[in-house]
Amino acid sequence: MTETSSRKNPGGKRVSRAGGTSQRILGVDLARCVALIGMIAVHILPLRMALSNGTFEPTAAAAVFSGRASALFVLLAGVGLALLSGGPNGPAPSKLRSLRLNILIRAWLIALLGFGLGMLDTNVAVILVHYGLLFLAAIPFINMRRRALGWWAAGWLLLTPLLYYVARPWVENAIDPYRLGASPVLSDLATPLAFIADLLLTGYYPLLIWFGFLLTGLFVGRLALARPPVAFGLFISGSLIAVGSKLASAWLLDQPGALKVLRTATELHANGLEVALVTGQRLDGAINTPWFLAISAPHSGAPLDILHVTGCALAVLGAAQLLCLALTAVLGNVGEMILWPLTGAGAATLTVYAGHLVALDLFSDVSASLPRPVLFIIFVVATLLLGLLLKFINRRGPLEALVHSVARTLSGSK
Repeated sequence: MTETSSRKNPGGKRVSRAGGTSQRILGVDLARCVALIGMIAVHILPLRMALSNGTFEPTAAAAVFSGRASALFVLLAGVGLALLSGGPNGPAPSKLRSLRLNILIRAWLIALLGFGLGMLDTNVAVILVHYGLLFLAAIPFINMRRRALGWWAAGWLLLTPLLYYVARPWVENAIDPYRLGASPVLSDLATPLAFIADLLLTGYYPLLIWFGFLLTGLFVGRLALARPPVAFGLFISGSLIAVGSKLASAWLLDQPGALKVLRTATELHANGLEVALVTGQRLDGAINTPWFLAISAPHSGAPLDILHVTGCALAVLGAAQLLCLALTAVLGNVGEMILWPLTGAGAATLTVYAGHLVALDLFSDVSASLPRPVLFIIFVVATLLLGLLLKFINRRGPLEALVHSVARTLSGSK
C-alpha cells in the first residue's frame, strides 16, 4: 500500500490489511529518534561531573536519558511488532505462520548483529542480543487480543520486579561468575549458566523485567495510534505514571533510616548515593535491603524504576504522535517534511544504532581528543542528515533493508 496524503491521513499512517504489510506511524518514528539520541547521549556524554568542592552531581544526560532511552527503545520495538502484524486489526490467521517465522528470522539476525557489535571496543552495553531475544519471546503473544495483551503487560511490569528482587541475590550467590561483561559475545556461550543468568537477571538489561516493556509496546501498537484521543491518552497516562512513581519513591526515601540503610548496602557516602540514584551507577548492593523497593534509579530494576520509565516511554510516544498529528493537520505534506530528519532517522534505528557503535570504535583515536559535547553534537548531526537523506531518496536504512529482505524471503511473507 502506498502512503496517502498527510491531510487525508494525519500522522503519516501507512494503511495495511490485517496481518499484511507494516504500518508507518510518524509519531512512532519520531519517538524512535528521541530514543536513539538519548542512547547516543548516555554512550558519549558523562553521567556525572565533579564540582569544585570535591563532590559530584549528575549531568543533564543522566537526568534526562539514563534508563529512559533504552526502555523507550524496547517499548517501541513492541509497537513495531504490533504494526508489522496488522496494528489495531491484529494478524490475519492465514498469515500467522509466515509472520511468526518472519519475526523469528528478524530476531536471530538482530541477535547475531548484537554479538558482533559486542566485540567492539566501545565501553557500551550493546542491547541488540537482548532485543533479538525479546523478539523471540514475543512470538507466542503476536496474535493475542488487545485486552489480554494489556493484562499481560500490566502484570509483567508489576510482578517481575518483585521476582527480580527475590531471585537476583540468590543467583549471585549460586553462580560464579554471576555476571559477564557489559555486552554479550559469542565466547560467553562457553559459560552457559553465567550467560543465562546475565541475560535474564544479572546483566544490564535483565530480560525477565524488560520483556514487560515489549509487551506494553505490543499492547500500545494494537491501539488506533493515528487517532488524536489515543495519542493524548498515552501522553496523559504515561505522564501520571512517570510522575507518580517518582513522587512515591521520593516519599519512601524520605522515611527515617531509608537513606542510611542504602548507604550502608551500597558502601556510598551521602553525595555518592544521591548521584547514584540519578545515574543508576554503583547501586548493586541496594538489592540486598528492602529499601531497594523504594528507589527509582535507572537500570536498578526496582518496581518504581520500571513504572517510571514505562510512563516516560508512553508519554514520549503520545507527545511525539500528537506533534506529528498537529503538524500534518496544519501544514499537510510540509509539516511531514519538516520532520524528515527526525522521522527518517527514527525509521532507521538499527542502522544508526549499529553505525554509531562502529564509528565510536573506528575513530576512537580521533574522538578521544574531542570534548564529549562536541562529539555528541557530531553524532546527532550525522544521524539527522542520514534521516533526511533516507527520506529524500525514499529508502530504508541499509540494515533495515537487509533484515526486511532476508526475513521476507526466508519466511515467504509478503
